[in-house]
Amino acid sequence: MRIQIVALLACTFVAGTSVAAQSEIPIPRSVAGDKGKYFLLEKKKNGNIIRALHKRVGVDSVGYTLTETNCATMQMRELGYSEQSSSAIKEYPTKWFELVPGSSKSDLANFVCR
Repeated sequence: MRIQIVALLACTFVAGTSVAAQSEIPIPRSVAGDKGKYFLLEKKKNGNIIRALHKRVGVDSVGYTLTETNCATMQMRELGYSEQSSSAIKEYPTKWFELVPGSSKSDLANFVCR
């Protein structure tokens, strides 16, 4: 019994370490006032298009958003969103849209396109 508990604790520690090791890069905000914190989880570049997965940690919820940004035109489209997990995102792309200066999406685009 004691060996099983030690093994269980060791597995929990290792699993916890790998989850904590997931890269969460803080996305700086250009405008104060939003109570959420934004983190870049993944970024993949294909030509001028950057596919990004980011997380918003708000006061009472956590949301995951998958986007594509055209760095040449500085337009974006949202590919999907989930409040459960990043793996729960179902892709339903929006149309490309202009970014509003100071918005969280604008800050994301400026961060991933630099």
